[in-house]
Amino acid sequence: MWKGVRTLVFLAGLLAPSPRSFGQDTPPVGLPTFRSDTQLALTGFHVVVAKRNLIGLTASDFQLLVDGRPRAITTFEHGGGVSTPVEIVLLFDSSGSVHGAGLLDERLFRDNLLSGLPGVSLSVYEFGGPPVTSLVRACGPTSDQLVLRRAFQSVIRKLPGEAAFDLHKPGKDSLIYEAIVETLRDCARHPRPVARLMLVVSDGLPGGELNPASAAGAALEMGIPIYPLLVGHQARIAEFNMRIAASPRPGETEDAAPGSTAAAHARYAQKVFDREEAQAGLFASLGEATGGRSFDPPELNSAAARDIIGFLAGDVRTEYIIGFSPEPGLTPSPHKIEIRLLGTNRGAKIIGGSRMAVY
Repeated sequence: MWKGVRTLVFLAGLLAPSPRSFGQDTPPVGLPTFRSDTQLALTGFHVVVAKRNLIGLTASDFQLLVDGRPRAITTFEHGGGVSTPVEIVLLFDSSGSVHGAGLLDERLFRDNLLSGLPGVSLSVYEFGGPPVTSLVRACGPTSDQLVLRRAFQSVIRKLPGEAAFDLHKPGKDSLIYEAIVETLRDCARHPRPVARLMLVVSDGLPGGELNPASAAGAALEMGIPIYPLLVGHQARIAEFNMRIAASPRPGETEDAAPGSTAAAHARYAQKVFDREEAQAGLFASLGEATGGRSFDPPELNSAAARDIIGFLAGDVRTEYIIGFSPEPGLTPSPHKIEIRLLGTNRGAKIIGGSRMAVY
């Protein structure tokens, strides 16, 4: 399904906006960030050449900048030599067509991810109800088979879980971006030296906030790449195309005349389709905007789920992690951390490698 380490199924017909349109230079108000006086400030990233992750680089190939000034690298890890724990945050949209998907099976994660990467743990969240305005943490970071099985079952059966968080949008459902921000907040409540990435499984059609700016800003601030997984998108496209193909063309029949009821219905259907495509495009573009990638499988069956999990495992194996031990100030303040690539690696670029830290 996916060819190459970084090549994914492309979103048909979607024009993803530039990450700059998200307003990412302004961190979301009220998002707790870790206090670096108690731990390392870690930044994870990948180096890509020709859509493939580049491995084998050393600390001398990178420059660490804090607020634009060079800083000595005190921690450098890569791939199989990484000792820093890795947490994959799974966020499921229960208001969409997630239930019954092949991804809700702990055995897939155990066999295709956890068994080969002992330093990796999973945390499981879901939103969409009941109640529809809450986020539920099914389990915190763990690699325990039984705990994960129970967590996935709680998502399928919509059980209470470990903890619930109000998303403060009464009367709304499918609060995709609010749920992402609250999940990141919950991660920040448990500060520890860990590299995180987030897989968000949704149909990409939000019922609350329509712009992913807050979610992108929160993820960038914490250095957590987001991997959006669109569920049912290709089926929606196929259904719409079949409906259009079956409709009479203007002028062919009296019912299809420009001012007819049928023509009005066709225009409305096109308008709804275009709006949903734009929404799906914004959701998918969270991947590139935050240093992750997006998935848009024709069907989310067990085979597609294995491919997606395998891709995540590959990203974990090829991730670089750079860190330093900051000196705490009298008054904690935000600092921008950025990784730059040095040397003559032609065509190489860094995916991720930028975050905010408070110390």
